[in-house]
Amino acid sequence: MAQEQTSNTNAGAAKGAKKTTGSRRRGSAARGAASGRSASGRTSGRSASNTRGKGRSAGRSRGASNASRTRRQNVGTQATAPQQDAVLIAPPKYRKGSMRITPLGGLGEIGRNMNVIEYNGHLLLIDCGVLFPEEEQPGVDLILPDFSYIKDRLDQVEALVLTHGHEDHIGGVPYLLKLRPDIPLIGSKLTLAFVDAKCKEHHQSPTKVEVQGRDKLKVGPFELEFVTVTHSIPDALAVYVKTPAGSLIDTGDIKLDQLPLDHKITDLVEFGKIGEKGVDLLMMDSTNAEVPGFVKPETSIGPALDQAFAQATRKIIVASFSSHVHRVQQVVDTAHKYGRKVVFVGRSMVRNMSIAADLGYLHIPEGTVVDLKQANDIQDDKLVYMCTGSQGEPMAALGRIADGNHRDIHVNEFDTVILASSLIPGNEHGVYKVINKLVQLGAKVVNRDNAAVHVSGHCNEGELLYMYNIVKPKCAMPIHGENRHLVANGLIAVKTGVDPQNVVLAEDGDVVDLYHGKAAVVGSVPCGYVYVDGDSVGELTDEELEKRRILGTEGFVSAFVVVDTEAREVISGPKIYLNAVAEDESEFDKVRHQIVEQLNDAMMQGTADTYKLQQIMRRTLGGWIARQLKRKPMIVPVVADIATDVDAR
Repeated sequence: MAQEQTSNTNAGAAKGAKKTTGSRRRGSAARGAASGRSASGRTSGRSASNTRGKGRSAGRSRGASNASRTRRQNVGTQATAPQQDAVLIAPPKYRKGSMRITPLGGLGEIGRNMNVIEYNGHLLLIDCGVLFPEEEQPGVDLILPDFSYIKDRLDQVEALVLTHGHEDHIGGVPYLLKLRPDIPLIGSKLTLAFVDAKCKEHHQSPTKVEVQGRDKLKVGPFELEFVTVTHSIPDALAVYVKTPAGSLIDTGDIKLDQLPLDHKITDLVEFGKIGEKGVDLLMMDSTNAEVPGFVKPETSIGPALDQAFAQATRKIIVASFSSHVHRVQQVVDTAHKYGRKVVFVGRSMVRNMSIAADLGYLHIPEGTVVDLKQANDIQDDKLVYMCTGSQGEPMAALGRIADGNHRDIHVNEFDTVILASSLIPGNEHGVYKVINKLVQLGAKVVNRDNAAVHVSGHCNEGELLYMYNIVKPKCAMPIHGENRHLVANGLIAVKTGVDPQNVVLAEDGDVVDLYHGKAAVVGSVPCGYVYVDGDSVGELTDEELEKRRILGTEGFVSAFVVVDTEAREVISGPKIYLNAVAEDESEFDKVRHQIVEQLNDAMMQGTADTYKLQQIMRRTLGGWIARQLKRKPMIVPVVADIATDVDAR
């Protein structure tokens, strides 16, 4: 019902929006007339009904009109972010006295969060996270923000503010520090401890500045004030940034949990005080903007965990994010109540929980936690394994356990597996694949579908209404979410009285100028996906990923032929080799003579270039496979010319 209402509202908001012919890549940000792309009186924004991004809406504001007169530039990155335009309008030169905001990730996607704040030649960075790959990105380990926008101006970076310690906000820090190691990192105690551990793995010793809620700090021309917020990890902060050009709040990830485990509620009093001073732009977490009502408190999952533990007759395996300290605390407490020992499994889980315990954020009753080797001497019904892999990642601990590949942990009949985390959009297939494997092994699987074992760490619609009403921003720019989440958040801002013309629905790479209390998109910069593939960073292209996908789904066909271009004839072959193709090689006898005919004809017409002959062979073989076998495998043709070999001698 809620989704239906949202769709109707979006459609209504879009009625006045025009579309231009600007080409779009898949998944572009949905832009609503309510989004207020324009600081002038025109209808702004990208159509809210256009969630697949088939065209741009009209009116990018006066600044955008100026930008449209500048040259159009093709996206120059090796891997284009799917939510960004294929053709970009370059932003105008920075206008002195304005504040420029450029998101390099986190808009139109769940992850890769990073924002650049610019004032008079000084840069402030907020968060630097990673995005985890999906099935269509085989072999990719991580996806980073595109640093090319700031790469030549790293000396202008005053600091990097980290709102909290989740990977989608801190995972990219070591890669940024490889470009400039001395960028000061500003964050809370736990956040900096998590970052420090990551940096040590990359042999880095970052400069750290520890802050807490209500601390104030001046960094270059930026006056910063930090506000305690509740999330699914302790020590999360929002940041208020003030310059002579204006002010903004970046909430990071936030919810209004009134009963958090650490008793540190979101500091609405401080948000109210800042709101009284005046906030020009509120950059608000959008993840749960489509969900009506309010998020349940973290403590509400206690009874569900208790019930699952009470009913378990053998070992229990709990999967969660490796940084979800509050969730792990509840698992530890419940295990202690039922006399079970807890074993942390997975490198990141062991590392993070060790840090959290050392700093006092995780309270472990004496003797409750044992290591993996000690667990071998404890009977199954006295064990709880706390592991990673709640998102169906095949190489995480739970994925390997489900596949039967884990060295120490094996699922048996009547074991209990609890997935105590959210389901990130896009991971559904992987998660349910793991669940099915576990069920097939005889385990009882408890997850959000059949028990209240998870609550979100993000504001629902009701909490967003509270935030907008308390802060009372002049402008709003939804962040942290997919396109539908950003649109829903923008509509909530309008409900609370924010002028629709002052709601900016941006996407990764959009350049937003805040000037005299008005915010508008004035252009875009290239903001592609930067893939981490083993030790390779940014070298993997979309074209190479496509080849991997073809190899994984269609197979591989190679063909070898020997020709004599002087005699203008095929001497030997073609020999065809198949890999991961179901058909027998004998099936390809039907195409061999076609290849020979095409090559002979080409050589008779004067073609002696082996590359051109290889392309003829590729087209002939590929066309036959497509027609006869209805497949499109990767084809690698090889033509050897004996005339060339003779000449070389």
